Amino acid sequence: MTALMTAINRNNLPLVEELIQNGADVNELDGNQDAPLVMAAYKGYDKIVKALLEAGADVTAVDPGMKATALHAAAYAGRTDAAKLLIEHNIDINKQGPYNGYTALHDAIWQDNIDIVKLLLAANANLNLLSHDGQSPLEFAKAKKRKEIIALIQNKLIG
Repeated sequence: MTALMTAINRNNLPLVEELIQNGADVNELDGNQDAPLVMAAYKGYDKIVKALLEAGADVTAVDPGMKATALHAAAYAGRTDAAKLLIEHNIDINKQGPYNGYTALHDAIWQDNIDIVKLLLAANANLNLLSHDGQSPLEFAKAKKRKEIIALIQNKLIG
């Protein structure tokens, strides 16, 4: 594991900042092929996400398993502040995972992370993108019986 990833896993912002100042590569994958930005977003370490983004972390980096972006990770884990930072740094909010075709919105729906759904809807997430099993975000929300999310998406489609 890289020193940067160790500092991220320990939520040690001062050490992360020191490593960045001393030239640590904010995009270097660790031995598991995990990207620092994806890991920090998944864990909800917002200040570290911000430091990595400001140091030039690659918003297109993906995790080794599902090939999901940091926004997918934040959406799945319910990390609203991390998701907000990623959106502010122009991450592709409509990026689909290669295996299931899920967008970050699908992941937020899956885990019933209503605040992230609201954030993604406000950022104009594409409501027409279909997962590989053919489900739009609205259809996915209906399949998961996410009543509040169904209403949010329907209101967005109407308005």
